[in-house]
Amino acid sequence: MAGERIAERVSVHLRRLSRVHGAVVMAVGLVVLTAWVFDLPSLKGLRPGLPTMKANTALCFILSGAALLIAGLTRPPPALRRASVASAVLVVLISSLTLVQYVLDVNLGLDELLVVDPARHVELGYPGRMAPNTTLCFLLLGVALLCLEVETRVVGWPSQYLAALVGVIALVGLAGYLYGQQEFTGVARYTQMAVHTTVCFLLLALGVFEARSTRGFMRVVSGPGLGGALARWLLPPAFVLPILIGGVVLWAYHSAAFPLPFALALIASGNVMIFTVLVWAAGFALDRAESQRLRIEEERISLQAREQAARDEAAAQQRERTRAENAERDAQRAVREREDILAVVSHDLKNPLSSIGMSTRLLRRLLPEGELGERMRKHTHTIERSVERMDRLIRDLLDMASLQADQVKLNLASHDVEELVREGLLLLEPLAVEACIELRTRLPAERCQVRCDRDRFFQVLSNLVGNALKFTPEQGTVTVEVVPEASAVRFLVHDTGPGIPAEALPHLFERFWRVEGTGKKGTGLGLAISRGLVEAQGGTLDVRSEEGRGSTFCFTLPRVSVPAPPG
Repeated sequence: MAGERIAERVSVHLRRLSRVHGAVVMAVGLVVLTAWVFDLPSLKGLRPGLPTMKANTALCFILSGAALLIAGLTRPPPALRRASVASAVLVVLISSLTLVQYVLDVNLGLDELLVVDPARHVELGYPGRMAPNTTLCFLLLGVALLCLEVETRVVGWPSQYLAALVGVIALVGLAGYLYGQQEFTGVARYTQMAVHTTVCFLLLALGVFEARSTRGFMRVVSGPGLGGALARWLLPPAFVLPILIGGVVLWAYHSAAFPLPFALALIASGNVMIFTVLVWAAGFALDRAESQRLRIEEERISLQAREQAARDEAAAQQRERTRAENAERDAQRAVREREDILAVVSHDLKNPLSSIGMSTRLLRRLLPEGELGERMRKHTHTIERSVERMDRLIRDLLDMASLQADQVKLNLASHDVEELVREGLLLLEPLAVEACIELRTRLPAERCQVRCDRDRFFQVLSNLVGNALKFTPEQGTVTVEVVPEASAVRFLVHDTGPGIPAEALPHLFERFWRVEGTGKKGTGLGLAISRGLVEAQGGTLDVRSEEGRGSTFCFTLPRVSVPAPPG
């Protein structure tokens, strides 16, 4: 990843540099063209005696620089792309027609189309015409700009080969000037490349490489590997130092410091020393880079190992979550299937039970008077109690299933506490009378209301009072007490029965659990259902008991503030 970031930064930097080169070349072309328009000789050839940059050359540099500047943009608009292509086509057209003039020795009027060369009547040759090597460079450069995006199977990216040839031609011209070729006379004055022309060609050739630095030759230079680092480190001095050494030694030779053979020996020795130092320094740099790369690779491998371990752990956790989710879905499906079965069973059982109950009551009315009829009535009472018990069992099973699935249906509303208690105990008083047990109430003096489901309240109260009547001996007492509190109302059911063993209290609200040795029958669901119904209405249910001193079941319901009477 670090190498890729380096390569990306190098590519962005080179693209920006290509735009700078294009802008500089455009500026030079504009200055020289202005010099031709206003006849400023000092800007045409830098100084007297040197070849001048022709007006057509300046125009081609303006077009080439513009095309290179646009090509260096990351995402140029379509209009700019078309302008870039048009500029390159014009460069190819101008250079091609100029070459035709040289080859066929004709004058098509192209050389002085923009301005007239003031030296046309003074010097021989072709006034206003670009030099042949300049024309060839523009032709190669224009084609290179047109085929920047073209890749072939044989040579890869031809634009880079063309730009390289332009660079070689321009470098030879520039080196000639650096090594003392200063004056040009006669026809040669019109067939030589100006100093600033060579520099502009070098900038354009480099710009073609920089604009597409991830392709062809430049892919090595901008690459993230050691080869790219070495190329970026060696190429600048390899271009500059040999020419610089040759220039210095040649200057000393012209100063008569030493003869020509010794000058050549100094140039060769200097190049050898420079490249030896460069290779040596590159070797040290590569060695450091390799050590750093190995360290980074070790860190990468260690990081990958940690990431893999983290992914494995995450995968294991995901598998656990998936198993848990599957188990939860299986449990929900099992609950739904159980509910469906209970619904079917309850429906299929309630209908025949209702028929049995109705038939039993009809049979009891039809029984004759006398001893035989009385014995038959006892049997019908037994059948009715069995029907009632089975109906109660079915309702308990359905309530339990609804509570477990958190699907119990409640019709919550505000109700007066005293009315609820009195109405609920009205149905239980005959049971208390039959069992010879006194059923008492202890109600508050103040009026209070609770928010609850009326039918479910009766169901809870009936379960608790019914249990108290069941386990309280004759002549005992069952008391229902109401205690208002700030945010709730507490309902207590006291009995004077034998109490509940301490070891049985933790299991009292478990499903299908019954205290052994009491001789009392039941489903073991009443208390579990009662707690579930109370909690579903926002309350709590608990018990306090001591053997030999009776038990107290207490449940709470949310209290509702009673509005003050008007007036």
